Amino acid sequence: MNCKLFFLIIFLFTNLNAQDKITSKPSAKDKIEKYLKKSDELINVNLDSALFYSKKANQLIDNLSDDTDKVDVYRLLGNIYLARGNYVTSLEYYLKAAKIIETKLLSSPTNQKYLEYKVELFIHLGNVYQLQHNFGEALKFYDKALVELDHAKLKDTKKKLILELKILNNSGGIYLKKKNFDKALSYFEKASKINETINDVALEANLFNNLGICYLEKKESVSAIYYFEEALKIRLKTNDQRGISQCYNNLGKAYGLRKEYAKAQKYFDEALQIGQKIGNSESIIYSLESLTYLFKETKNYEKAYFTFEELTTLKDSLFNAQTVKRIADLEMNYKLDQQKQIFELDLKRKEAEKQKDKLLYYTISAGLFSLLAIAVLWIYLQKTKIKNIELSKEKLTLSNKNISLEKDKLQEELAFQSREMTTKMMYLLKKNELINSVSEKLIELKKNATTTANQKAIQDMIVEMRQKKDDDIWNEFETYFTKVHPEFYSKLNQLFPNLTPNEKKLCAFLRLNMSTKDISAITYQSINSITVSRSRLRKKLNIQGEDINLINFLMNL
Repeated sequence: MNCKLFFLIIFLFTNLNAQDKITSKPSAKDKIEKYLKKSDELINVNLDSALFYSKKANQLIDNLSDDTDKVDVYRLLGNIYLARGNYVTSLEYYLKAAKIIETKLLSSPTNQKYLEYKVELFIHLGNVYQLQHNFGEALKFYDKALVELDHAKLKDTKKKLILELKILNNSGGIYLKKKNFDKALSYFEKASKINETINDVALEANLFNNLGICYLEKKESVSAIYYFEEALKIRLKTNDQRGISQCYNNLGKAYGLRKEYAKAQKYFDEALQIGQKIGNSESIIYSLESLTYLFKETKNYEKAYFTFEELTTLKDSLFNAQTVKRIADLEMNYKLDQQKQIFELDLKRKEAEKQKDKLLYYTISAGLFSLLAIAVLWIYLQKTKIKNIELSKEKLTLSNKNISLEKDKLQEELAFQSREMTTKMMYLLKKNELINSVSEKLIELKKNATTTANQKAIQDMIVEMRQKKDDDIWNEFETYFTKVHPEFYSKLNQLFPNLTPNEKKLCAFLRLNMSTKDISAITYQSINSITVSRSRLRKKLNIQGEDINLINFLMNL
């Protein structure tokens, strides 16, 4: 009887434990993995939905002790914001991941997972700069990725080949944009050879697409269309909406080259719809640029104007001075944090060595009393060493404070000068608005004037008002502008000595990221005239292709 009771209790206990396991809530780690998987599935379909699940994962990562999941969350968020065209936020998340990776590798330099992460991070950073058309900086990161991949000696051969393929494919994409088609083709052919081993479907679609672009740029439309259609087949099967949009854009360009404009417009319209639906800024820009050119070719100037206006607005929101400055600040802060981290780790190591030396001293003193005199001398030397370390630490801290104060002072001076220059520009704008307003009223008065003499007098006043210039204010503005940007004019004169004074003025206005409307108000020229002047300026500055932003070009001088 007692035996039966014992087995009954065991059965009930086991059953309750099993029930608890069934009804227990999933852990934070399980939830994060679920959200990351969902986000990764949606990144090429709907960026808003992908961002939603990544943010849910991000809300839970503070509950984790394992940094691997944190790195995965930050990398995925960086990828999503990069696809949305938010380069600053994308870089912030990549650098968050970088801090964790660097910290792990400082204490464990051979950790395979984090060595792999480091290579992938360099690829991500290269992608950030590539999408901003900073190809030189992008290539530096891809080269760093190749070097790091070689040093990492990853045991997972397939993963190593995938990373190498991505680097080659992205590097080839840059040479493609730089019009170096032979070099681009060499990179894509190397990548294709690697893919014969690993057979990655998504990467194969990318390679087909890039090969198609090469042939398209070489005006071989038949070969280009073949590769684009092969890439499209794969992307339709995998429901890769970003990839599908890219293929439609490229097919549109290929048919445009063949002057089959109706077919080309159909592909561009479909690509634009998908880009807007998933929120992919790069795809939208490409579609709008292509449609603008197509409408010009077909002499549909009204549609060309509206698509160009939409394109300009989007580009200005993505490629502006504030974004460039923010990215530069993030990079500088990351480098400073990295140096601080290395310094602190070195300090801890020295502190550990100091403690070890003290322990050794006490052991020797206890065991070898006869060597007391030597031990005392050794203690004195150790104390001197510790003092020197402390003095070095204080000196370094003071130096860092001085650097910080100097930086703050320079930033305040620059901000003050920028505000003064802005005030001057606002004065000019208000003054010109007043002149325009008075001129318009005089024109109305002229219509109602009864005599020819009155009409002539009013006309003379209008001409005088419109020809009125305030050279002193312009000279003062130039003085302030030169203080804030001291090397701008000298570089401009050195690189482009044939620019006229009006073109130099236009360069200064664009360097301040002024809109066409504001420039029109200051210079008394129509918006169309300013647009034409900008086009002529691009030619004089030898800027080829719409992929290079005029304002960014001038800011990088």
